[in-house]
Amino acid sequence: MSSSLKLLGEIRQSSERRPFEVLKLAEPLLNKGSITQAGDEVWLVYEQVFLAAVDEGQIDVAKAVLEILHKRFGEESQRVKRLYGLVSEATGHPEDAKKLYDDMLEKDATNVLANKRLIALLKSQGQYVQAIQELVSYLDTHGNDFEAWLELTHLYLDQHLYPQAAFCIEEVILQQPANHYFHLCYAEISYTTGNLDVALKEYLRVVELSTDNVRGFYGVKLTADRILDITSSRGSGKSKAPSHLKVENAPQKAMLERLSQLATERLLAIYSGSSDAMKKTLEEWLKL
Repeated sequence: MSSSLKLLGEIRQSSERRPFEVLKLAEPLLNKGSITQAGDEVWLVYEQVFLAAVDEGQIDVAKAVLEILHKRFGEESQRVKRLYGLVSEATGHPEDAKKLYDDMLEKDATNVLANKRLIALLKSQGQYVQAIQELVSYLDTHGNDFEAWLELTHLYLDQHLYPQAAFCIEEVILQQPANHYFHLCYAEISYTTGNLDVALKEYLRVVELSTDNVRGFYGVKLTADRILDITSSRGSGKSKAPSHLKVENAPQKAMLERLSQLATERLLAIYSGSSDAMKKTLEEWLKL
């Protein structure tokens, strides 16, 4: 097997697209016919080249590769049909693509490839409500697809539906508990919806998993200080904080003050090598 085919295989295994590099590696293989050296993986290579060509807007190359796949697998191949849908999308015929995906789903409602392309198409056309409906229906069957839950989280956030987004990101965390980004997303949603005690817990989880995470430490500092202000004003009977803010399960005052101080120290340490202007901005924000 040639070095180009080995590199293409490594790109596939890493789940990266890298379309420009893929086409550069594949061009001599296609011209010389040596792509067949890939053996049983030759059809995966063709599909990889097709996707790269679509990404790069080289539709003629994509159509030529698609014709090869069509001859090999026939018009009834669901995988090949999806590729025809991608060509329709890329050439500005979204209605043709949608009809194709709808037909595929009519024959098999559990077709994952068609489901995801239909959702992506609806999203690209700005039909967010329909995309949400399709994604909710998809998750009824494929509840273990954490990427779909994450996509639904972002769609709800785009529509400012924060409680629904919080529910979805919780599902993501159940399946991917060690990913600090998902905890950060949950923390920020919780802060936005006024669940400050949950937000603080999640920000702390972020900095536990990613020890120099700036957004995480900013969140700890911001949330701890906010809870201190609310509990202090409520205790004095002069609270102006909205009643929906939830702080009941937050740590005691001494712990909150310590967390705020520790976050401040970590932020100063992280930015210690930055420019004077950056340090000044940070100190102003920290009110030092």
